[in-house]
Amino acid sequence: MKPITTLPLVGLVRCDGSDSIAYRTDAPVPLNVVSGLTRESWCSRVAITDASADGIIPAEFRAMCVFEGQPFVLTGLIGRRSN
Repeated sequence: MKPITTLPLVGLVRCDGSDSIAYRTDAPVPLNVVSGLTRESWCSRVAITDASADGIIPAEFRAMCVFEGQPFVLTGLIGRRSN
């Protein structure tokens, strides 16, 4: 995949390192979109970490994906639920 690409549901993602097997979202992804990743054929597993109680450490997700024949790990922050 390219260093910067667009994925369905999550939008713009950037290569997170030089190996091109890890990508990170540009902006926080709403919780309902993150939960919808499990229904996508290109995403096989999603793990979510909780935010800290004081809000200093935000919630994040990590997804195992294969898109356009390329396997990669997608990570990003979880934002508010979209309407």
